[in-house]
Amino acid sequence: MSFQSTHAPPSEQSLNWETLKARCIGRLDLVAKALSRFQGSLEEDIQQLEQATRRHDSNDVARIAHRIKGTSLTVSAERLAGIALNLERKAEENLDDVEASLVEIRDECCRLSEIILQHREEPNA
Repeated sequence: MSFQSTHAPPSEQSLNWETLKARCIGRLDLVAKALSRFQGSLEEDIQQLEQATRRHDSNDVARIAHRIKGTSLTVSAERLAGIALNLERKAEENLDDVEASLVEIRDECCRLSEIILQHREEPNA
């Protein structure tokens, strides 16, 4: 599974580049490596999240959403972290309206994927 083009437009606010660069001590090679690992783990997490939702397993949904939140914060993907936090809270209470949060997560993953791809294509990235 890869996050391909969707109706989600790219947004500069999806990633806090300055914070991410600071976390990587200004090394763009570390930024690229962190984002690559993030994308790989995110694809797997989304698949697991969708499976847990189909099983109506609120504990797994909350656990996976928590993991997405943590990895998102690590690479300064603050918007995705917020969406994952909302999903985590919903799952802890019950599984009502989880599908809307899944759509938000998928859309934000697509935005991030497009932003990361654009960053890779930049000459100084």
